[in-house]
Amino acid sequence: MKKRLQKLAPAAAIGIGAGIAAAVLCGLASRTTVPAAILANLSPLPIMIAMLGYGAVAGATAVASAALTVSVLFYAQEKFGSLDTAALAGLTFVFFLGLPAFWLSLLSVLSRVKGSPNWVVTTRVGSFFAREYLPLERVFTYATSICASIGVAIAIYVSSFFVSFDVALERLSAEIAPFVERLIGARMQLPAGIDVRGLARAMVLAAAPMVAGGSLVMLMLNLWLAGRVAQLSGKLPRPWPDIAGELRLPRIYLLVFGLAAAIGPYFGGLPGLIVIIVAVTLGVAYALAGLAVAHYMLRGSSFRIPLLIVIYLGLAVPVTWLVFLLALVVAGILDTAFSFRDRKKKAASPKP
Repeated sequence: MKKRLQKLAPAAAIGIGAGIAAAVLCGLASRTTVPAAILANLSPLPIMIAMLGYGAVAGATAVASAALTVSVLFYAQEKFGSLDTAALAGLTFVFFLGLPAFWLSLLSVLSRVKGSPNWVVTTRVGSFFAREYLPLERVFTYATSICASIGVAIAIYVSSFFVSFDVALERLSAEIAPFVERLIGARMQLPAGIDVRGLARAMVLAAAPMVAGGSLVMLMLNLWLAGRVAQLSGKLPRPWPDIAGELRLPRIYLLVFGLAAAIGPYFGGLPGLIVIIVAVTLGVAYALAGLAVAHYMLRGSSFRIPLLIVIYLGLAVPVTWLVFLLALVVAGILDTAFSFRDRKKKAASPKP
């Protein structure tokens, strides 16, 4: 037992440090500046690096360390107020950031000997042998489901906190209406039929779907960054996956997305919001898949780099981002339905 503890101690120590770093980054969310917001969105990164590079012990320790640190920081920030509130802050971090980061990075390094039914965490020694790694499609599917669940959980919690959905919507709309009015200013004229209260109501309704979709982008981006860091440091225990060729959703999700997008506007109250959250999360997932399609289909093209630059700039410009986003969603849906990438791969493979 002593030898085992000594063997696990370095990984646990790395996990503790990673958890503290994750908690500090998360704490920057209270700052209302753009750099602080960017750094706060990188809070899952240390946990993912610990998991990918140093194993499950380091990843699990990082989650526990981050939860404890978040609780301590929140307790100190509130000038040593309620311990219950501080503990709730730590648990919130665990369920909304810590565990998703740990789970997705754990899935990314699962592998098995070909023909074996059991998935195990890949070690550096095991990576030198022929192994089958968990498909990126499954990792992406889990990420989409987790982020949709996060959005639904937020909607349900807020509704229960204010007794009912309608009461929550009215009170939150009234609270942010002055902020919306200041944001619009006296010079900006709203379209006919839209007032400040209606705009505030729309912002409240859009909050949970935006959190769900944004969480998916954030987690996948952090997973990519963590993988690159682990790869550059020589700690990634698996070959780098072909992201452009493998990032996709199962076809059954097309049916879910179609139903959610079709019936969501006709539902009212909390059930309608839940359906919209699922539809928005899947829409963002298909946009990411569409971006992978663009990368893959442009391989070998002399215009690949300029076209990719146009796509990313189009997503960054406020005037055109919605058009490019919808185009990527359509590309992701069409590829899921008709397997354009698989067809290109099959056509490019040498014939016997």
